[in-house]
Amino acid sequence: TSLTLSSTAYTYNGKVRKPTVKVKDSRGKTISSAYYSVSYSTGCKNVGKYNVTVKFKDVYSDFKSITKTFTINPKSTSVSKLSAGSKKFTVKWKKLTTQTTGYQIQYSTSKKFSGAKTVTVKKNSTTSSTVKKLKAKKTYYVRVRTYKTVSGKKYYSSWSKAKSIKTK
Repeated sequence: TSLTLSSTAYTYNGKVRKPTVKVKDSRGKTISSAYYSVSYSTGCKNVGKYNVTVKFKDVYSDFKSITKTFTINPKSTSVSKLSAGSKKFTVKWKKLTTQTTGYQIQYSTSKKFSGAKTVTVKKNSTTSSTVKKLKAKKTYYVRVRTYKTVSGKKYYSSWSKAKSIKTK
């Protein structure tokens, strides 16, 4: 038997998120929901990892229960301002304090962010950071994302749209 979730990753929106399930037998035929019960971890609202468990009954009762996980990631932020300095730049972003622990800033001289460097900002109340010790008169691409630490594990939002800046 196999269990498929409608989605394995959600973005936090303050509402309870529960993916729908599709259960198939070994021949690939969909098993009717009358033959199993679905249970979700408690919560399913805040950033973190949650379980979906399917327990079989009636003619399928000798099947083992199946558990799958899905995650809720923090909302993403966006770069609001980039300002260039001599061999440095300052990046400002939109503040997001709900269900976030901090931010990550990634910068690179490549549009594809190959060989990119990442700076972690540990306070979610901070909204700007200056990156120093860069090359002069070079174009850098910058993007930001939020993260939330839950029980020692970090959950990341998607990256913001990249913006470019040329150092002085």
